[in-house]
Amino acid sequence: MDMQIAMHPTGRSGVQAPPGDPPRLAAQPPGDSAPAASPSGIRLSVALICQDEAMRLPAWLRAVADVADEVVAVDSGSTDATLAILRSGGARVFQRAWSGYSDQRNYTEQQCRGDLILFLDADERPDPGLCAALNRLKAAPPPGVAAWEVSTKVYFFGRFLRHGGFFPERKLRLYRRGHGHWVQRQVHEHLEAHGPVARLGGGYLEHFSYCTVGQYLRRLERYSAEAARQLHADGRRCGGLVAMAHAAWAFLNRFLLRLGFLDGFEGYLAARLEAVYTLAKYARLRELVRRGPGALPGAAAK
Repeated sequence: MDMQIAMHPTGRSGVQAPPGDPPRLAAQPPGDSAPAASPSGIRLSVALICQDEAMRLPAWLRAVADVADEVVAVDSGSTDATLAILRSGGARVFQRAWSGYSDQRNYTEQQCRGDLILFLDADERPDPGLCAALNRLKAAPPPGVAAWEVSTKVYFFGRFLRHGGFFPERKLRLYRRGHGHWVQRQVHEHLEAHGPVARLGGGYLEHFSYCTVGQYLRRLERYSAEAARQLHADGRRCGGLVAMAHAAWAFLNRFLLRLGFLDGFEGYLAARLEAVYTLAKYARLRELVRRGPGALPGAAAK
């Protein structure tokens, strides 16, 4: 997955949520009882790992209120109003020291009590069409399916991208409890389903990505180093010409071959910044090959 559309729920970058108090989940029960079920008896847990997401959470809670039978959030040390906002919205909140993306998500799954689990990041919101599709699924889930892909559209520097290979993206985020687990890599963890996977039709998961170049570049420093370490651990090697070729292809593929130019300046910016990220990733892999593991700074803390 490409860096500009791989925002994780860490830090404070991204589109700010509009003001207003989050709604309290009508279906959220008190205490440790199970979440209220849909008429079919199927319950959906919306799961979140987070830190310092107070600006995004009011809009996020409003977006999931019509579909979530419970919200389960695991926080890894917020210093803003994240915990208060989640609790006021009816979420079940757990605090846990950061242990890596996949381990944190797997821990979060263990706290969920729904039959289905939908993992979202704080900068991702289901649109009304996706909420309707989720409620239809809860009403009549097909037998034999372990997990579902959802379609995603990316809000990048002030607009939803429609070209350049960014639309629609497919993300495996929804699965039956106990029928999937998260697997860690240096940068992008991924969900492995234990059984057949289907595609959930209807609506989109709206990903509110970067809104300034500065936000992107700050993340580039960390993600390019982590991606280079992963490539190095996988046995990949790279010289200068290879790094330049990867960067050139990243731009040409996104901007020309996949029609990113139809998104105007934002399409150009998305393709150009991905090329910069790609160059940084492979140039840092080259440093690791030439100078060893000490060539890059330690992994950034969450």
